[in-house]
Amino acid sequence: MTAYEGFQGKRLAVVESMLHDAFYSGIHRARDFGCEVWLLVQGEEWYTGGGPLAEHPLGKVDRVLHVDTHDWRAVVDVLTDDDGKPLVDGVLSFSDYHTEATARAAEALGLPSQGLEAVRAANHKHLLRSALGEDPANVRWRLVTCADELDEAIAHVGLPLIAKPPSEAISYGVRKCGTRAEAVDAWRELSGIRQSLRGQPRPGYVLLEEFARGTEISVESMTVDGVTHFFGATSKYLHKQTMLEEAHSFPLALDPDVWEAVRSCVDRTLRAVDYRQGPAHTEVMLTEDGPRVVEVNPRLPAHMISTMVTDVCGTNPHLDAKLLALGLGHVPDGKPGQGVAGGAAVVVLFPEESGEFTHIDGIDEAERLGVSVRLHHEPGDLVAERLDNSASVGFVYAHGSTAEDALDKARRAAARIHIHTRRTAP
Repeated sequence: MTAYEGFQGKRLAVVESMLHDAFYSGIHRARDFGCEVWLLVQGEEWYTGGGPLAEHPLGKVDRVLHVDTHDWRAVVDVLTDDDGKPLVDGVLSFSDYHTEATARAAEALGLPSQGLEAVRAANHKHLLRSALGEDPANVRWRLVTCADELDEAIAHVGLPLIAKPPSEAISYGVRKCGTRAEAVDAWRELSGIRQSLRGQPRPGYVLLEEFARGTEISVESMTVDGVTHFFGATSKYLHKQTMLEEAHSFPLALDPDVWEAVRSCVDRTLRAVDYRQGPAHTEVMLTEDGPRVVEVNPRLPAHMISTMVTDVCGTNPHLDAKLLALGLGHVPDGKPGQGVAGGAAVVVLFPEESGEFTHIDGIDEAERLGVSVRLHHEPGDLVAERLDNSASVGFVYAHGSTAEDALDKARRAAARIHIHTRRTAP
């Protein structure tokens, strides 16, 4: 019996979802092993763009429940019977905006969770900075709650600096500031953001962080009973002059001493917030003075990184995380070299201009190079309306003997693809 056969007869509640196929297929793979999946959503527009949810992959679960997923009490209410006992064996979320409410609901139901305070510290980045304290993986930082605090914060953090909303995701609102004037402009812009992308209220605070010079990577891990298993590191390449992630490859080859320093850095960080269990996607900057933590995401990574881990390590992080949420105590043992590919890579497809997506050329030519092209937008959609990681239209995915070979193949294929948009009326 494989570990994944433990899904048989279990019932799992999934609170909202991240977008794209990896997250949808992760749900249905668990169903293939006999798990009954309930999906809790507040609204359908976020996923369907106006179409019926019944025709969307998320609509093909066992039950869809419409509930205020921002309210942990509402989540608890629909998951309990008349006697107050849970109707499900586990509850989880990979949506940045719902992991906190989900952890709180899980603890109220007496079900496994990542740990409410751990999730709060990861989601609200100033709490993570505070938890790290004097750890060398931390950076200088200040949470600016009003304009009167801005000059002292800039002086403390130094220039250049990063300004960001402390409780957002997908690189939304992240600004690099090289001058005081740019920092002031960023404060004015970001302090005006009074709700999250999913409609949750925000106080308009702005987090200023020291700009750590170096190479940014991410570390993919799974924690079980407070002990963290590491799958490996993922490369990260940024799109043009933006802070958007344009390409990744896995596993990133690091010198053994560097990898050990990175592992230690991430392990200390997860312990600092008392991360109990589940996946973590930790972004780390490799600097001349050692690794620095950029942020911790208490969920599986987007941009097909979990697919790369599956294909290279021979274990499925989506299934591993769901088993943990069900309390099955599964410890993943996958590592590079145990999968179907020595390396894997993804290149993110961005349009040159925002507007209405009209058509795309070059997919057949690209796929003749041995890659797969996966689109999550179709003609007629409005694309790249915001400067964050939602601006992509699709992915080019490739295998190779190494991560470098896979990335070269994916880049060559992506160069053959051209995305056409049409400007819309202002």
